[in-house]
Amino acid sequence: MEVVVRLHGGFREQAGTDTIRVPIDEDETVDTLLMKLSRRHPKVVEEVLDPMTGDIRGSYDILLNGRRVQQIRGIHTKLKHKDEVTLSPAEQASGAEG
Repeated sequence: MEVVVRLHGGFREQAGTDTIRVPIDEDETVDTLLMKLSRRHPKVVEEVLDPMTGDIRGSYDILLNGRRVQQIRGIHTKLKHKDEVTLSPAEQASGAEG
């Protein structure tokens, strides 16, 4: 099982790519995906998550199949095989939803 992570804005430059395939296990969530992603691209995850609270910073959005995870269950949103997760600055993500 795997998900596809799409990177927009400065994340693309930080990671050196715009698409990352990440293997997942059953019942994984956005936060466990971010932990896996942080092993390969720590600066991307450090920028998205508040180090004090572990929550998504207000200036960034994480989309799951085009829908903000903040509107679902936040970082505790469950993932499924072939889900598409997008990390981007909030203003870019809101334009991508339409």
